[in-house]
Amino acid sequence: MNNVDVVVIGLGVTGVPMALAAADAGMAVVGVDADPARVRELGARLSARRVRVRLAGAAAPAARAHLLCVPTPPGGDDGADLAPLARAARAVGRGLRRGGLVVVQSTCPPGTVEGPVARGLADASGLTPGVDFHLAHAPDRIDPGNQSVPATRIPRVVGGLTPRCTRVAAEFLCQLVERVVPVSTCRTAEFVKTFENTFRLVNISLVNELADLCRSCDVEVAEVLDAAATKPFGFLPHRPGIGAGGVCIPVVPGFLSAWARRRGVRTEVVDAALAVNAVMPGRVVARLRGALNSRGIPLRNGRILVIGVSYKPDVAEARQSAAVRVLVSLRTEATVCYHDPFVPELRLPDGAVLRSVPLSDVAGVDVAVVLTRHTQVAPLVRSLPVPVLDIADGEANWVTGTCGPHVPPSRSCRRSLRRSRGGRPSSRPPQRRRVTSTRRGTLRGEEGH
Repeated sequence: MNNVDVVVIGLGVTGVPMALAAADAGMAVVGVDADPARVRELGARLSARRVRVRLAGAAAPAARAHLLCVPTPPGGDDGADLAPLARAARAVGRGLRRGGLVVVQSTCPPGTVEGPVARGLADASGLTPGVDFHLAHAPDRIDPGNQSVPATRIPRVVGGLTPRCTRVAAEFLCQLVERVVPVSTCRTAEFVKTFENTFRLVNISLVNELADLCRSCDVEVAEVLDAAATKPFGFLPHRPGIGAGGVCIPVVPGFLSAWARRRGVRTEVVDAALAVNAVMPGRVVARLRGALNSRGIPLRNGRILVIGVSYKPDVAEARQSAAVRVLVSLRTEATVCYHDPFVPELRLPDGAVLRSVPLSDVAGVDVAVVLTRHTQVAPLVRSLPVPVLDIADGEANWVTGTCGPHVPPSRSCRRSLRRSRGGRPSSRPPQRRRVTSTRRGTLRGEEGH
């Protein structure tokens, strides 16, 4: 592949927008991914936008600029598993030209770009970072599911290994996005991203604790937050939920905490926010249990349909999802199936694989529990022939409460329930029950997660 301007390593939710932006700017772009299924899925769609797609190999194609957009999942000494990023750096290094530019977009603990990434590139290329080629960090900023702000309109922070690296990287990014914000070093850019995500987690955990406090003394947390939001300065509204999810907000603060701990620095606020988020699924299950008991629906040995397992509405992403953690907890006591049009298949930590069941095929479950409010699903919930409990905002609110006569599970639902428990569905006798609806039944859009 000759005369390639840009190679994007990693064609996920952050890599694809950058590849398309480069192609729209008239650059010759190659997108590389290690997942054969992903390459097949994107091949035709991206080729129509002038992006060539190929499977990752030992060496990345040579180009004037390389963008590293690979995942950095939790794990490792600094809280992040940097193995995918290290592999990408070595692959880029093998095809790196003198005078080239490498921009790391992956979220990293502080010191990653100037440390292991720079060393990997140098070892593979035989070139000196900051002298023979330019190296910079421009962490991704993206809000999955939010179509109102294109990726090209989100300001991009960039910091280089040297001032010249910063300048070259900024000039390159200015061709792709509307605004670039240069900072002094790679490490500064890393701190920007880790702090942004930590700020979000701290506020989400704080508002979830506020909701618990309000609940304990019969105060409406929504009323408190709405009134507080009238303050025209010094307040940023957040809304409670079942916990922060996704690959950034609940994960990246752990990068910062682990990095600080290795250096003898205490991060009490960050650690407290992580701890609150870690216990949220248990708190949600406890509230769910209380709501079910109040209507005579036992959780233990019950049959539950979970509606929505992605980490936020209208996105096809269930990694680190609080809804999945709640589902996993429910499975220790009940038989659970789920419906989510964005997540057709769900692999659980214990290796079990569940498949989404259609809402038209939920006969035989005792109750449906809304954990994530997808826009296209919300209007259908009220018509379900089973009681529906909405707990997506952390409050247990009955959306519908009247259940008709017990109906044996349909074949596909029965298969899903059997897979969920690893055996046969419960043989307990069917029960008739009638549940009245309560004051809050309207589905509201989720905010702040």
